[in-house]
Amino acid sequence: MQVRRKNIVICSMIILLFVVGYAYNSFTSERLADANLDLDAQVAITNEAQAKDQGNSVSAEKTGTEQDGEAAVVEDNSNEAIETASASFFSEYRLERDKNRSKEVDMWQDIINSDKAEENFKNMAQQELVKIVALTEKEMIIENLIVARGFNDALVFLTDDSATIIVDAKELTPANIAQIQDIVVRKTKLDPKDIKIMKKN
Repeated sequence: MQVRRKNIVICSMIILLFVVGYAYNSFTSERLADANLDLDAQVAITNEAQAKDQGNSVSAEKTGTEQDGEAAVVEDNSNEAIETASASFFSEYRLERDKNRSKEVDMWQDIINSDKAEENFKNMAQQELVKIVALTEKEMIIENLIVARGFNDALVFLTDDSATIIVDAKELTPANIAQIQDIVVRKTKLDPKDIKIMKKN
């Protein structure tokens, strides 16, 4: 009776882990879609602000703003604002991804360290841990390879059967997409149709 109860508890924990993993993937996909919409709004606002700043700098030049005989220098920082927002996006999502992975690792580690868990559950938990470590390592390698191809930054989200890649780029040419796809296919052996590539900027 006690063994059966123990099995039910462990099965419940494993089911919970799979539910958390599925929820994480769904949550990430929704956040990525929202981020793209937010980005379009940010770009529109930044373009308006840039146009306004250019108008202000023209009027400043016309009025001849000078102090002590020196011309005033007007700097355009709108590109810096876009770069900062983009860097912040990549940092936040990378941190979020790593936090979720860490929680998943902790849950599997609890099963491995549990005295009540049966050996087959412990073996399954170890296999899942190895899979998580492998996915995390592949994500890091792919991100570095994409950056090495000349992109400012990249975020990679891998699962067993899919990959989502977000790159910091103003445009994605067919050649860029082919380069990124080639990197992902070589490192993951995924089918190209399971690879989603998008730009953030």
